[in-house]
Amino acid sequence: MESQNLQKQNHKIQTIQPEELLTRKPQDGKPQGSDRTELKSKRRQAALFLLILFLLLYIPGKLLTPKLMNNLDLSSGRNGVIPKILSEPADSVDLLIVGDSESYTSIDPRLMFKNYGIRCYAAGQAGATIGESYEILEKSLTRQRPRIVLYESNSLFRTQPDTNRTGAVITNTMEKIFPLIKYHSAWKSPFIAKFVKTYKGFRIDTRIKPYRGGNYMRKDMASDDNAEIGWNNIRYLEEMKALAEANGAVFIMYSAPSPKNYDYSKHIALTKLAEKEGIQYVDMNAHNKELKMNWAKDTRDRGDHLNVYGARRATRFMGRYLSEKNDLMALRSGDMKTSSISGARKADTVPGRK
Repeated sequence: MESQNLQKQNHKIQTIQPEELLTRKPQDGKPQGSDRTELKSKRRQAALFLLILFLLLYIPGKLLTPKLMNNLDLSSGRNGVIPKILSEPADSVDLLIVGDSESYTSIDPRLMFKNYGIRCYAAGQAGATIGESYEILEKSLTRQRPRIVLYESNSLFRTQPDTNRTGAVITNTMEKIFPLIKYHSAWKSPFIAKFVKTYKGFRIDTRIKPYRGGNYMRKDMASDDNAEIGWNNIRYLEEMKALAEANGAVFIMYSAPSPKNYDYSKHIALTKLAEKEGIQYVDMNAHNKELKMNWAKDTRDRGDHLNVYGARRATRFMGRYLSEKNDLMALRSGDMKTSSISGARKADTVPGRK
């Protein structure tokens, strides 16, 4: 009896209804009939989606030329630095300034031209790493032929990511193919422009928030803990110098007056680095008396950045240095045109006078 029940169960398990034969897949698992058509449809939909996504990222990025971004007021903030400098008339910059926010708040192009006849542009970027400053310099040199490249040194103490790492390489490649990735926040620019006034990259800021911390360059307060400069930063500094010189420009490093960002230990570290690399270096923090800095009114944020009043002092100091230490009167080799800065030595040589 048990054997008969077992046979009936096996027969029931192996029984296949006729309608199952129409939809059942073969043993190899390959789809048949309508399943194969449905799979092809899904693949076409996926391919169409990727194509549309590619076009949405690629085309707008290619249309966002520097000129268009400026015309549409889309070139304010960090991502607006390169579009703005590339929109300047070709060969119209004698002195190109790069660095982080200390660079575009310390040298006033209006005063530099008025007093020294030097056409200046501040191509600094907020929170820039030295690698980002190198990129700005590289792009700027495709359109400008500055006589001097002035690099503000604060970003040397900021961590520079290793661009040879896989993640960085992928990101850089994607930004080159799809510029929209890099300029995705450009829509904020019209709102930023309403509250920020600039001229040739220089931040015009009249706010006053005093610094009251006293002498920040005292030797007895020096500490090596915050004066370390990473090897990757030094590599970029060397490459920046080589790039400037390859394009016929003198490369100079300077430190803007800033109690928050500089002290005596950084002064020593930067001085030694400049000597080792053969770079001219001007530390304005070591010349506070000559600049006649008045920290009760020369800073907009308690000693971090200069306002327009502090920038006047720094600009006069730097203008005198450039006129006396570097022959700005000399023409480029083979250039027979009249120098655009022939009046550079008719300068106001009193750094502290407003």
